[in-house]
Amino acid sequence: MLCGLLAFPLAGWAAKDECAGAVAPQRCQAHLQGLRSCLDLPEAGRRGCLAYYTPPLGCQRQRDARRCEALMAAQSSCEGMLGAQRRACVDERLPPAACSARGGQPCAADDAACAAGRRDGCRRPAPPLDE
Repeated sequence: MLCGLLAFPLAGWAAKDECAGAVAPQRCQAHLQGLRSCLDLPEAGRRGCLAYYTPPLGCQRQRDARRCEALMAAQSSCEGMLGAQRRACVDERLPPAACSARGGQPCAADDAACAAGRRDGCRRPAPPLDE
């Protein structure tokens, strides 16, 4: 089954066709969207990439509902792209992350771009691709 999932985007089949017989078709489609974003990465970096680029089934219980909704829309609008090109397309459509979400990286370099009280204007953090 895993071989079928890995070959799927390269063959150009639609996610709906691949997931039609799945037990959980929506979950299958979300996983394939994430997989299309991360196919070009080595196995070691793929897990973090999948966690970052795979949209959840729903945004109601997500900590950052705005990012969740943007990720779902971005993945849909970037159909037909794979790997780095798809990640760049998705990243362009995601809202900027708050400074506190940068994984402990200092925001001093971005302070000029941040609102003084909220710090919402910082650049997006890099997805966790290097492990």
